[in-house]
Amino acid sequence: MKKTKAAKPLLNDDATRAENIKANITIRISGDLLDAYRAEAARLGIGYQTLMQIKLREALDNPLEKRVQSLEKALKGKAG
Repeated sequence: MKKTKAAKPLLNDDATRAENIKANITIRISGDLLDAYRAEAARLGIGYQTLMQIKLREALDNPLEKRVQSLEKALKGKAG
């Protein structure tokens, strides 16, 4: 008698987490910006949409204000 392997569930806890769900959206961006993302993504060997997601996440995780404060702190430390 042949044993059958239990099927894995299609959805698990990781699959339903917000960061793992992909949403289809429509956006309009300048052609030169799209060309730049495509060129950089090709150089890195990844898809341009993946690169856009990486850049968006970096911007959210490390906002400009935080980076400026870090630079100012480093400069004060060198000057003082």
